Amino acid sequence: MIKRGKRNLILNIYFLVTAACIVTADQVTKYMITQKVPEGSSIEVIKGILSITHIRNTGAAFGLFQGYTGVLTVISIIAIFLIIILKSILNFNSAFYNVCLGFVLGGALGNLIDRFLVGEVTDFINVKFIPVFNVADSFIFTGFSLIIILIIKEYVKKGKTEGVD
Repeated sequence: MIKRGKRNLILNIYFLVTAACIVTADQVTKYMITQKVPEGSSIEVIKGILSITHIRNTGAAFGLFQGYTGVLTVISIIAIFLIIILKSILNFNSAFYNVCLGFVLGGALGNLIDRFLVGEVTDFINVKFIPVFNVADSFIFTGFSLIIILIIKEYVKKGKTEGVD
């Protein structure tokens, strides 16, 4: 059995490495899009379903809150601090939880880098039934969704062990 201190170190490594991988994937894909696909143009990948569409987004994920880059930058910084606090407070002894939280942190950092360096975020994944988004957005959404499921699962499990239905 792994000692608690070593286990926490391993979980922190999962969290940080995951976040770093997401930031890297996000920034590399955005760079590739800006270099290979002219802004405003689109390349159809799956007819009628998926395209690569290069747009600039001054708003939040999925094109919400356009024109609020300054406010969204501050919100992103606060969110990053809250993610780190959430990790410390909940401290689930779960690799899965730490990886999911790394998804959210990596996505938040990826978009924050764009806001600082360019003043807007590059979006390019165009699924026909939702607004255009990027790698960071998809990991933020996926990470939060999985964390919510994990938290609900943990509380249900605790309720069952305490005799609460």
